[in-house]
Amino acid sequence: MPVKKIPVFLGINNVKEDAALEIKGDSPGMFLRDAVNINFSDTGRAELAKTMQLQSSKAIRDLWQSPLHKECFAALDNQWVKVNPDTWETQPLTECGQGPLFHIVLNNLVCMACDNGLFTYDGQTAKRLIIDTPAKPQANVKYNYSLDHGDYSFAISWVANGLESALSEIEKVKLLDKSGVQLQLPMCLDSNVTHVRIYMTDPGGGELRQVFELPIDTMSVDIPALPELGRAATFQHLSPMKSGDFLRLWRGRLWVARSNVLYFSEAMTYHLTDDRYNFIQFPQRIRFIEPVDGGIWVGQADHVVFLRGQDVRNMAIEQKASRAPVYASSALLHSDMVKSLSQGGTWCAVWLAENGFVVGTSEGQLVEIQSDAIYGITANSCRLVGFDNRLVAVVN
Repeated sequence: MPVKKIPVFLGINNVKEDAALEIKGDSPGMFLRDAVNINFSDTGRAELAKTMQLQSSKAIRDLWQSPLHKECFAALDNQWVKVNPDTWETQPLTECGQGPLFHIVLNNLVCMACDNGLFTYDGQTAKRLIIDTPAKPQANVKYNYSLDHGDYSFAISWVANGLESALSEIEKVKLLDKSGVQLQLPMCLDSNVTHVRIYMTDPGGGELRQVFELPIDTMSVDIPALPELGRAATFQHLSPMKSGDFLRLWRGRLWVARSNVLYFSEAMTYHLTDDRYNFIQFPQRIRFIEPVDGGIWVGQADHVVFLRGQDVRNMAIEQKASRAPVYASSALLHSDMVKSLSQGGTWCAVWLAENGFVVGTSEGQLVEIQSDAIYGITANSCRLVGFDNRLVAVVN
């Protein structure tokens, strides 16, 4: 019987007709419908994929390695844990709930978003990033003091790990003659809080300014006369930053997604946000977010959106005609890894869609690099892993 030499393998193609899978001529090659446990080199040579072995019987999920510290973190049951990849022993850090975990490096610390909030790990302990907003203080009039008559306003904030919380609601008091004020401070249940800052206005004034910073175990403070007014309150009308899916850092702000809303923190003040303005609402549930230099790629149920711009107040929303992306399937990819791109060494967003891997450039261009060869990919969710100069998608 005739012997046919196997040509160079050109990869997977489930789009072309059967007769078009083989390429003849001076550079013959062949596309395959499927390839199990086989890797193809750039020259089309086939080799067996390396075998995989089960490393741990523990139900570890959302495993992540810090690109800065090279340490591994994950979730085990309802605990955020540090993982030793050599022995697969785990060190509990804090409770995280049963939902997914998302990690980034923030100011040389590991930052994690989960059902229970935002946390940081400094190499020793895990701490909450956010600080609860204190309840407003209670003001009582005290006589035989020397505060001038007039209207006064008071508010407080808490200080933990060098960060200040949002300002409490304002307590107002009216002094009819010369007297004073005793402020009753609310109880603090956060063990990380060390101090309370007290703000007040001058008589009839509208600007809250700092007057005291006291230990957190202070229960009350008397104000017999007008103290020296310090700096103005900067965190009025703000709230603790929300936790959510797809935690990212971009332009000095934290970004998370909740359902169909994208939330972001104050600039360089990651633990606080403004509930009045710091969000962008989309018509469909968000399936991924991936910031690049020129904006943010956002996955929707049946397409993707590019938020173009660098000022969060003036970003333009551009809808892209892309196939439906798989939930949580995005990552950053250096443009040098994709030969068809000439982006000058920038970082691009990449995600898995119905028609294979899709690249979103830093300039807002959409490149469906496998659309002529792949279609029909479906999955509930996905994780992308870079391994041996390959992008591996693990779907379920």
